[in-house]
Amino acid sequence: MRSAHIAASGDRLLISLRVKAHEKKSWFGFGADATMRIWGKPALNAKNQMLRFTDLTLAVESEAAYGLLGAAARAGIPYLQQALADQAVVDLKPFAADAKKKIGLALADFEKSSEGVRVTTAIDNLRLTGIAFDSGTLRVIAEADGTATVAVSELPRM
Repeated sequence: MRSAHIAASGDRLLISLRVKAHEKKSWFGFGADATMRIWGKPALNAKNQMLRFTDLTLAVESEAAYGLLGAAARAGIPYLQQALADQAVVDLKPFAADAKKKIGLALADFEKSSEGVRVTTAIDNLRLTGIAFDSGTLRVIAEADGTATVAVSELPRM
């Protein structure tokens, strides 16, 4: 894979992959550059914290050999599309763990101990609950459970 780009395309995401493919069955080892465009609707399984792409559509474009390799690639699209539908899953648990850690660090900035006031915070659980996107931003929506404790031992004098 040479490059990848993601963009909104209506209610779907468009993933454009620039790839260089080589066949290995023959002695010739033909190869070509191609662009794969994959459209899919992101669907979050909140219980398992997994992102799956549904309603996948795939297009392959190649300028190599006057389009002959592109035609061969198009013949394989139904098989590739089914493989993508089966495998197009992203485990979001590592992202959720990283977000929990970063939110904890951000909350640590709010923790302070000054004269008469002590603030402590903790995040116990973070779960991803939704996905939204527009032409410029992909948002993953999360809910967090935690505690914030404020202890006041002295009131300021006026």
